[in-house]
This record gives sequence, C-alpha cells and structure tokens, in this order.
Amino acid sequence: MPYRGRSASPWMKLLGRALAALAALLVALLLALALAVPLLDWNSAKPWLGRQLSAALGRDIRVDGNLDLSWSLAQADDEAGALARLAPQLRLRAERLFIGNPDWAHSSDHLVRAAALDVRFSPLPLLHWHWHVTDLRVEGLDLVMERADDQRKNWRFSSQPRSRWSFDIHRIVFGHALIRYVELPLDLDLRFDARPLNATATNQKDSAALVLQAAVTGRYGQAEVNGQIKGGALPDLLNEGSVFPLQAEGDIGGVQTQLSGNLINPHQLSRADLRIGLAGDSLDRLYPATGVPLPATRAFHTEGALTITRLDPQTKAWDWRYSGFSGKVGESDFAGDAQYVRGPPKNHLKVKAEAGLLRLSDYLPGDDADQGKPSKPAQPERWSKLDADIDLQAKRVQWRAGLEWQQAAATLTLKDQVLTADPLRFNMAGGQGQGQVRLDGRQPDIRSRLQIRLQDAQVRELFPRLASLKASFSKFNGEATLSATGNSAAAVLASADGEIKADLGPGTISQFILEAAGLNLANAVFAKLYRDQQVKLLCGAADVAIQHGQATIRHGILNTEDAAIDVGGQVDLGRQTLALDIHPRTKQVRILSLRTPLHVRGSFSHPEIGADSGALAARAGAAAALALVAPVAAVIPLISPGQAASDDCAARAR
Repeated sequence: MPYRGRSASPWMKLLGRALAALAALLVALLLALALAVPLLDWNSAKPWLGRQLSAALGRDIRVDGNLDLSWSLAQADDEAGALARLAPQLRLRAERLFIGNPDWAHSSDHLVRAAALDVRFSPLPLLHWHWHVTDLRVEGLDLVMERADDQRKNWRFSSQPRSRWSFDIHRIVFGHALIRYVELPLDLDLRFDARPLNATATNQKDSAALVLQAAVTGRYGQAEVNGQIKGGALPDLLNEGSVFPLQAEGDIGGVQTQLSGNLINPHQLSRADLRIGLAGDSLDRLYPATGVPLPATRAFHTEGALTITRLDPQTKAWDWRYSGFSGKVGESDFAGDAQYVRGPPKNHLKVKAEAGLLRLSDYLPGDDADQGKPSKPAQPERWSKLDADIDLQAKRVQWRAGLEWQQAAATLTLKDQVLTADPLRFNMAGGQGQGQVRLDGRQPDIRSRLQIRLQDAQVRELFPRLASLKASFSKFNGEATLSATGNSAAAVLASADGEIKADLGPGTISQFILEAAGLNLANAVFAKLYRDQQVKLLCGAADVAIQHGQATIRHGILNTEDAAIDVGGQVDLGRQTLALDIHPRTKQVRILSLRTPLHVRGSFSHPEIGADSGALAARAGAAAALALVAPVAAVIPLISPGQAASDDCAARAR
C-alpha cells in the first residue's frame, strides 16, 4: 500500500498564513517608508522635528533653511565594494543648521553652525545603533568642541556613561571652517582657521597624508598660542582608533615651538607621540604652559621625543615623557630624560640629566647691562604647583671664570615648596667637597641655608694659570655655614648670616705669581710690600663671621718668612664694598715697606688701597685679602680647616 503523508494541521496552515501576512506588511511598511522619504514635505515637519530632537537631546536643534531627505546611491569613488555601492543610502541636506550646546558648556551657545550640510549614510547600520557616514560635505562651518571630562563632551548626545551609539565617517569635504577646541582638563583653548592643504588630495584614508592646514590662535594654560598647523584627514580626528598625523610650528608663551608626530586615537585624546623642539630667551618662559617653575636663564634651545599619555580618565592625570632630550642654556649643555605627571593629587617632575659644562652665569644671570635687563628674582609661589626629584651630574660647574667644580653630582628634591640639594658632591682644584643646600619657599621670601666643606684643594689647580710656574703652592681647606633670606642673589648676600673658616698651607708667593693668577687686588698689595721677590709662605688662616650681610674678619693672618700680616675689617656683601685693615708685623728689619698699616676701601670691582699716617700708598691684603673677599662674594669656595696651620696661624685664627 503506498505511503501517504499526513496533511498539514489547521494550526500550521494558520501560522503559515500569518507569517506571510506579516512579511507582506513589513514589505509594505518598507515600501511606504521608502516612498515617504522623497515624498514627505520635510520643511513642514521642521518645527515638530526640532522640538522632538531638542527635547530628546537636551539642546536646541533647528534648521532655519531648506531641509530634505532622499534616497541615494554610494558615490563612484567610494572605496566600498561593488555590492555596497548598489545598496541604497539616505541623503540628508540641511541649510542654515544650528545645533546648540548642553547647559554645562559655556564656551559658546552652539556646537555647530553651518550654512549648508550634505550627508550620506547607510540606513541598515542604524538598526545596530551605528551611524555609517560615507560622505559629509559642509559649507560655512563654525564648530565649537568643549570637553570637561569623559562624560561631558558637547559632541556626546547621551547622558549615559557609555552611549549605545557609535559612528564612523568615511569622508569630510569642506572649503573653509572655523573650529574651536576647548579642553578643560588640559586648560587648553585653541581656535583653528582651517582650509584644505591640497585641493587635489583625495586619498584621505592614508594616515600619513597631511591634507589640511590651519592658522592656530588661543592659549595653553597661561601661555598665548600663535602658529600654523598641518594635519591629516578630518575623519581621523573623529573615528575611534584612528591615527592623526600633524606638523606644527609657532609661538607658545614666547617659546618658539616645532613639533611633528601622531595623535593616537584623538577621538578619546589618549596618547600623542611627538618630536618637539623648543627655543626661547629664558627657561622660565615654559612655566605658563607647563606649570614647571624653572629659573630665569639665558637663551635656551632643546629637542627631544615627547610622549603624552592619559593615565586615568577618572583622576584626569597625564604622563608627559621627554626622552633623549638635549640642548643648551647659554654656553651650558644638557641632556637626559624627564617625566612629568600632570594631574591630581599633585604634579610631579622627575629628571635625570647630565652636563658637560654648567655655567652659573647661564642659569642665574645677573643684571644684563648690555641689554638693560635686570636679573629676575625667584618666584617661590610657583613651587607649590609640583613636587620634583632631579638627579644631576656635571663634568664641569663654572661659578665664574677660573673657578670651577669638576665631577659634580647633586640630588635635588622639591617637596611642599622646599627645595633641597642633598647630597651635593664635587671635586675642586684636586680637593674633595661636599655639602647641603636648603631653600624654603613656603613664605614670600625664600629662606636659604648652605653648608659646604672643601679639603685638600691645590692652589696650583685653583688658579690654572699658575701651573707652568716654577714655584711651590700650598693646599687650601675651608668650610662655610650660611643662612639668608631673599629671592635674588643680591638679596641673599645682603641678608646673609653665618661663618666662614679657612686655612692655607706652606708654599711660595711672588708679585709675578699673583699677576699670572689674575689676582689683581692681592697683586696690588704685594707690589708694594715685597716688590718682585719670591717669598716663602708659612701659613694662612681666616675666621669670618657674617651677620645681616656684613662679613667681619674676626681673625685673619698671612704668615711669611719675613712678616706676619694680620687682616681685619668688614666686607658689605649687599653693597659689595670693602673696609679692610692690614697690619704687617715685620720679622726682618730690611723690609722697611712692611712697617705701615694699610687699608682697603671701595667696591669689589674698584678697590682703593692706601697707607695710614701719610705713608707711601700701598696695595692691600695680599693673598689673605683675596682669600677673604673673592670667595665670600662667590659664597662657595671657603671650606673647613683640614690641617693644622704652622707657626702662629692656628693660634691667631681660633
């Protein structure tokens, strides 16, 4: 018997008819929608659409000109495949478009103003909460973008932590656009007057291509910005995961800046890899833009690799790394690596640097008489902006011509407006030195404290021009403890308190030696005391007390085989004036010129030397005067006694 299948049940037939009817209804709705798009009078619907969109998005949205929505096919030059180009697209055209800002945005009343907007997009991705824009053309664009944090960006149209909507834009075409970008966490406010760089450039998907140019004005921090920028395709600024190439040059707060590189995922502004060069008339010019309180210096330039990474969207912290940098300040060179973490709880700078030559006159220049510019005082209130840890090594530290440290190393720490250099180590003239420096900037006037020691310094090396002379030279030892208040070198010297002790070992001395060393004051004294004789130096010692910028020589002696010369008096460090008295005590009657006391008056640069009681004018101080005056003015090379002074030097300088 042949098999006969059972006929479909009435329920199955009913379900089949229902599905067929539903499919027909869906097709009818799609056809109705497809017909409604070109047939609907969108201009009549503008008021209703504007109210609905404004209420839904929490901002004013309107089209004051013509509004049209129609079907279109992908353009022939689209990079999509042949099948995708046959898929229908929606084309929206709007004239005099206005999209307002949310209530929290204060940079402008609008996000977008445009004379005309023509956008093509695929409708099917909308079902997956995605805008796929194949072509966007805009005329008369005025765009103001403002970002307060990750959730408050005026181009976000959702209040949810993460919007369901995503988008990608294939092409943006414009002739001229005014764009303003405000980044509140970075304190950045820039305006771009943008135009296409090359009207024939069509390959905008090439991330290495620079296709737009813009004049840039605005500010970064407290620094004014003026410059020119060239960049990649605009879609790469907006699409997720894009790389935006750029080149820029201009002036940022008085610093000439050149940079090139890439912004990584600029839509989220998460990272920048740049090569940057900076040049200006002083390092303190960098403060308005960076917040790093660098000193007022001579002209500088530097170049290196700059990487900027957003560390934590919640804390708004950014990691700036300046790697492999090198440059010069005046004649001083430097190189190293730096990391600057900018953001809460507090900015922090970490630097490891080295220098072949570090000149004090480059980093702490005095008054520039040639240019009529006074030296700039330190500004300790700026120190509150950050903490810092700096490791610095220098082969040579030049305090002034002929006075240097070698192989210097210091660990600098800035914490809660207190700057310390501890430990501080150096070599000087064959001797070894060490010390500590503390600068307290927690009050308007910096409170400074210095402790420093030098042992076994060779006088021959202290004055290199003596090295070729056939004479014996002594060792120099000393120590200094100083405290002061003030924000400039002049203020520090005028308020200094402390003491200086030094001793000088056996050697020989002559007028020719002093002249060769460039010791003009000592040479002037010696010329009258000893003529041009070679004199054996037994010892020398000094004990100087400093109070309120007045250095008083409590005990000072220079002992030779012919005489013991006592030195006393005062040095005004603030006014840089001398009031020294020199009393020779003759050991041999034949040295008649040593019988009359001498005095030294006048300024450091123009000393006046005379003899008491109408005696023949003579020059003052010999090596002792130099050892007491010049080092005090420099505040550095006087350090603690390391050996017992011979004869009566130790007894008189106690």
